[in-house]
Amino acid sequence: MNHPVRSPLIALAVPLLLAGLAAPAAAQGEARISGFFALGALSTPEYQGSSDRVIRPLVAARLAYGANYVETATLSAGIALRANVSPWPEIEFGPVLGQRRGRSDVEDERVKLLAEIDDSFEAGVFLRIPFRDVLDSRDEAAIELQFQGDVSSTASGSLLILGGSYRFDPTDRLRLSAIALATYASDRYNQTFFGVTAAGAAASGLPVYTAGAGIRDVGLTLTANYEITGGWGITGVVNYRRLLGDAADSPIVSQEGNANQLSFGLGISYRF
Repeated sequence: MNHPVRSPLIALAVPLLLAGLAAPAAAQGEARISGFFALGALSTPEYQGSSDRVIRPLVAARLAYGANYVETATLSAGIALRANVSPWPEIEFGPVLGQRRGRSDVEDERVKLLAEIDDSFEAGVFLRIPFRDVLDSRDEAAIELQFQGDVSSTASGSLLILGGSYRFDPTDRLRLSAIALATYASDRYNQTFFGVTAAGAAASGLPVYTAGAGIRDVGLTLTANYEITGGWGITGVVNYRRLLGDAADSPIVSQEGNANQLSFGLGISYRF
C-alpha cells in the first residue's frame, strides 16, 4: 500500500502501503540512487471475505533517484507496481499497474462451486502529498488518493482508495508506521467478487445476491522495522480490514466467510 517513509515495510494494500516501503526522499540538490528489497512470508485470508487462511510470499523492491522512484510489491490481493514521476518534491503522482488475484480452487466447499474468477490486470494513477516534520524532525504524515481499474477481460471493475499515513522513527534503528485507508468499489467490482449469480446459487446452495457500488472496506496497517546491521533489518506488519456495505452483506462473506480480514507477516529487508 509512498516514498519518503524511511522504513522498508511490506505493503498489504495497494495504495498507501507501498508508501511504507520507501526510503527517505533526497533533499533538493542531493539527488542520489537509493533503494531496498524485502523478502518474507504473509499469512492472509485466502480470498476477499474468506475465513480460511493461506501463506503467501512477501516480496518488495524499490529503486529511486532523488525523489523519483519505481516500486513494486506482492500484496495480499496480488502484485502492484507504481512510479513517482512528479518533478516537484512537495507532491508525488504517477502511474499504477497491477495484477489482482482471482478466486479458484478455494478451501470453502460452497464458494468453490461458484464460477471461478480469473486474475485481472489493472492500471491507474496515484496522487500523494507528504507533510514532513509534522510533530518531530523524524516523522512524516501523508494523504493519498489512488484510482485503479481492470484493463483485462475479467471485467472486475475499479477501485478508488483514500488514505492517510504517519511514520515516526524513535531511534536510528527503529522505524514505525501507521496507515489508515478506505476503499470505494464500483458495482462491477463488487458483483465480480461478492455477487452470486443464479447459476452460482444453483450450484452452491447460496442465495442469489447482486452487489452494488459502495465503500468496500476500511483498514489499518501497523508496521515496525528494526535495522540490525549494515542496512539489513527485520520488518513486521499487521493489517486489519473490515468489509462494509454490499461486500460484507454478501453470502460469500456473511454465511461462508468473515467481514473481519486480518493479515500479518514478517520479513527481512535491506536498504541502500
